[in-house]
Amino acid sequence: MSEFEDPPASVPDPNDFESDEADVDDRLERRAAFSETLTQHGYPDTLVLARERAEDIFHDRRLDLLDYLKDNEPGSVRALAEELGYDKGVVSRDLQKLARIDVIEYVEDGRSKAPRLKHQHVAIEPIV
Repeated sequence: MSEFEDPPASVPDPNDFESDEADVDDRLERRAAFSETLTQHGYPDTLVLARERAEDIFHDRRLDLLDYLKDNEPGSVRALAEELGYDKGVVSRDLQKLARIDVIEYVEDGRSKAPRLKHQHVAIEPIV
């Protein structure tokens, strides 16, 4: 098939999507409502994580990294590791996991990648 041919009829057109027909996970809807409620009550820019995801990611060392990033802006991953007294490789792997779940981001400054918190708040969905 060339790039100018019409796609096969079996491929759905994304423009034909009806949101009221979508099967949306109840937990996703509750998480979105929880996020909206937090925003309405003074917690804008809040990332809401699934409980299972948070249990796998957050432990003391990673919480130390987040606490430090809340008040400081290290110039690089290496600088962060040195400032906290952790191994650079361990810190780099921890930051990669935090970046995958959207908790941190990197600001590139020349050859360095400086880790920064991506959201003002991170919340874990309620148990019930």
